[in-house]
Amino acid sequence: MLAHRVRAWFGSAPLPRLRRLLLALYLATAAVDAAGKALAANPAINRAVMERVRGASVTEMREAARPSGNFEIFRAATRHLLEDKDLYALYPDEHSDRFKYSPTFALLFAPFAFLWWPLALFLWSTLNALVLFFAVERAVPGRRGMLAIFCLHLEVLRGMQNAQSNALVAGLIVLAFVALERAHAWRAALAVVLGASVKIFPLAALTFAIPRRAAMRTGAWAAALGAALVALPLLVTSPATLMAQYGWWRGVESSDARQRWFSVMELVHRWTGLTLPNWPIQLAGTLLLVAPLALRRDRWDDARFRVLYLCSVLLYAVVFNHQAERASYLIAFTGATIWFASSPDVRWRTWLYLLAFVTIPLMSTLIPGPYIRVQSVVLYRLTVPCLAIWLVVQWELWRGSRYSSADVVPSEVEGPALQPEKQVPRSR
Repeated sequence: MLAHRVRAWFGSAPLPRLRRLLLALYLATAAVDAAGKALAANPAINRAVMERVRGASVTEMREAARPSGNFEIFRAATRHLLEDKDLYALYPDEHSDRFKYSPTFALLFAPFAFLWWPLALFLWSTLNALVLFFAVERAVPGRRGMLAIFCLHLEVLRGMQNAQSNALVAGLIVLAFVALERAHAWRAALAVVLGASVKIFPLAALTFAIPRRAAMRTGAWAAALGAALVALPLLVTSPATLMAQYGWWRGVESSDARQRWFSVMELVHRWTGLTLPNWPIQLAGTLLLVAPLALRRDRWDDARFRVLYLCSVLLYAVVFNHQAERASYLIAFTGATIWFASSPDVRWRTWLYLLAFVTIPLMSTLIPGPYIRVQSVVLYRLTVPCLAIWLVVQWELWRGSRYSSADVVPSEVEGPALQPEKQVPRSR
């Protein structure tokens, strides 16, 4: 089958050449996406194209002439922060939606806020893509890592099309894991708090420190670095204004608390017809997530166990997130892809991952048809495969493994995540 042929090709191509090709692919994708958007926004080119298209394409070209998506929201938020304006108010004359990230993110986005728009967009897309690229190749070393990066490309492309931050968030979560595998608690904490400045749920990555027996050390670093990042906007705004910004942010988040979007909670609502609060289902998911960590201490020194837990966190952070939108599934799909690429070659695993690959990136980028983009269909094609893989991962965390590290890591490359472990001293 095709999946086995792809894996065979990745097993025979020279590894340095394979890496260069994939790196070039990611960079070229960012360049083509930014160039295409710049051309579509050019008034002369836009008018010329509109004269030759009909129907819905005309509307798309009108929207392209005045970009107002995520990237423009991020750029405007930096300006609003510097001007002491409410970051979380609606600005319909500037863009079409509300900024929902932290004041720290608005400040950290400053390098992209004032550059020439096409260059800034290219650099933003490149940052997202390369953070994920380098994170995955360090978590899953060798050819299997390259296979994972190849499988993630379509989902990264879709994230670029919407100028989303999800590849960056997924990459930071994976980098936190890699840092802890190398006993670098402060680097792991920095990755977590940077991710949390974009979206709150990367804080779940702090639990990676538990099986590495570095929870106290990593937690202390996270508290210190987190406090510094929370206060960082004081470089450009007053304490009173910053406190107000955090209050406005909390108000926006509170107003979204009853949403269900593309989540397990929405699945339960559709299956039962009941309108339940989100928190009981989220609590149940959280208990299922951490139960193997709490009750299988005998597996903490098993590198395979820790990689599975990384995959579990990436999937859990999306499928149990009441604000999970279509773009968020890049994070979940990263967890599914690492699980697939780092697992032994077993047919049922391949079929399950292939289902997720078809329903998530393939149907969103290469398979046409309005039906598969209806909201109810999108819910099922995103949530069900990811939930199925998450349950399999939880089962594998509980049952133990019949496979050693040598079964899942290419012998020519030793990696931090899956090589035999040295004992790490317990934190005091």
